Amino acid sequence: MKLRLFVLFLLLLTLTLSAGATAAQRQSVEVPILMYHKVTKDPGQIGKFAITPAELEADLKFIAESTFTPVTMADLIAFVAGERSLPERPVILTFDDGFFSDYHYLFPLVCQYQVPVVSSIIGKPTDEYTAEGREDIIYPHLIWPQVQEMAGSGFVEFQNHSYDLHCTLHGAAGAERRQGESEAAYTDRLDADLRKLQRRIQEMLGRAPTTFTYPFGAKSEGSDGVLRILGFSASLMAVSRPNTITVGDPDCLFSLGRILRPHGRSAEEILG
Repeated sequence: MKLRLFVLFLLLLTLTLSAGATAAQRQSVEVPILMYHKVTKDPGQIGKFAITPAELEADLKFIAESTFTPVTMADLIAFVAGERSLPERPVILTFDDGFFSDYHYLFPLVCQYQVPVVSSIIGKPTDEYTAEGREDIIYPHLIWPQVQEMAGSGFVEFQNHSYDLHCTLHGAAGAERRQGESEAAYTDRLDADLRKLQRRIQEMLGRAPTTFTYPFGAKSEGSDGVLRILGFSASLMAVSRPNTITVGDPDCLFSLGRILRPHGRSAEEILG
């Protein structure tokens, strides 16, 4: 009798520990993030940072029909806060720079395949091209009415890619600290630029971005600290590495890795 009770106790203990381990595993999820830039039919531009419309559609069709589930940065942030679960195989599709091709090619396709994506825009060209009032395929960047239309669909989440830091100056790229620049001056410069675009997107879309996408994936020590002060919950890099997203660990949302999707290498090939 005692032996039976002991065996039963061991069985219950094993089942309890197993259930606990499974629950703990669900608290962390691997999330691959793909990085896109321009979509074009121009043979002269197609390459590392530009794919064809046909390649884009093939990627979205694959995602829509596969066991992967596209999510957004809002989903990741809510998961870490314990407010939302994530699907078994989440994936994020990110589009940098806010090119006009996002509206001309990407937007109709995400609506057709119902695949949510993340678009990180640069503020200055968006303001300038909106003021000029041009809308055509040769124009390189989105204008605010297009941003509003895309955001209103529920399929495009807009994030901050800097107002005017998408350049290389004084030996530093993007949001990097410049040579000889004091920590205070660097913090003030980064703060002023990012706040400017935060205010513009808040004004145009009714909400401020939660995520900063580093131009060129370039950052310096202390960059993420400034983002936290500004209220950002996450940041995206341009380095190919896996991401483990964990409930209760807000640090895991900063400096997230992304896998570049170049011409000739499909999302199906990258994700497996």
